[in-house]
Amino acid sequence: MNLSTVKVGVVRLKISRRTFLSIVGSAVGAAAVYSWAETLRIEVTRLKLDLGLKLAFLVDTHIHFFGPVEEQVLKLLYREDPDVILHGGDIIDEYTRGLEPVKEYFSALDAPKKYAVLGNHDHWSNRIPELSAVLRRECGFQLLLNDVVEVSGWRLFGVDWRDDREYPLINDVDIVLAHDPNVSPQVRGARLILAGHTHGGVVVGGITVISNSIYTRGLYPLEDRGILYVSRGLGQILPFRPTSPLELVIIE
Repeated sequence: MNLSTVKVGVVRLKISRRTFLSIVGSAVGAAAVYSWAETLRIEVTRLKLDLGLKLAFLVDTHIHFFGPVEEQVLKLLYREDPDVILHGGDIIDEYTRGLEPVKEYFSALDAPKKYAVLGNHDHWSNRIPELSAVLRRECGFQLLLNDVVEVSGWRLFGVDWRDDREYPLINDVDIVLAHDPNVSPQVRGARLILAGHTHGGVVVGGITVISNSIYTRGLYPLEDRGILYVSRGLGQILPFRPTSPLELVIIE
C-alpha cells in the first residue's frame, strides 16, 4: 500500500481591531440582555413530601418597588392557594428606600399562616425594628428569630442570620426555615430545610462556577434522610442573574 503525504494549509483570517471589539461588544451585550431577562422569568418548583399541607417558599425578594415580578408572584400564589407562606429572608436590602412597597406586597400575600426569618441584607439595612413592626402589624407575618412554632402538627424552626455563619446545633424540629444554607450541617433529624442566599450562584453545564455558600441551588439529600432545598430566590440587588431565573417553591 502506498502512503501519500497530504499537506494541509492553514488559513489565517485577519480581523481588524474594530471588528474584534464589535464582536466582543455584541457578545457582552447579548449576555447582559440574557442575564437581565432572567430577573423577570419565574420558574415554579414543586416538592412532593406528603406533608398534609401546602407550603409556599419565597426568599431573597430584595424589595425596592412593587413591580411586574411581585404581580406575577401574587398571581401564582392566588392559583396555588397555599396553607402556609414561608419567607427565607433578604426581604429588603440597603437600597430599599421605604417600606411602603413591602406593605403593599406582603400584605397581599394571602395564606392562613405566614412566617419569615431575616437575612443578611435585612440586618445590614439597619431597619430591623421598623421592618419587624411592618411585617407583624401590617402584613400578618410572624417573625421567627431562632424560635419554634407548631404548624399543623409539624415543628417549624426559624433561624436568624449570623454574620459569622456559625450556627448552634438544631434538633427536635421537623422543618427548618433559614436564609443561610450553611446552617444545614448543624441540623439533626429535620425532614426539610429551606434556604436561599445564593441566588442560585452561577452554574454552567451542571458545574458550579460561582457560589457564596456550601450549597448553591436545588435539592440536596441529607445523611439523616431529610432534604435541603436552596431556592434561587425572587429578587436581587442589581438586575443581574446569569444562569439563574427566579424561583417560587411549592411544597406539599
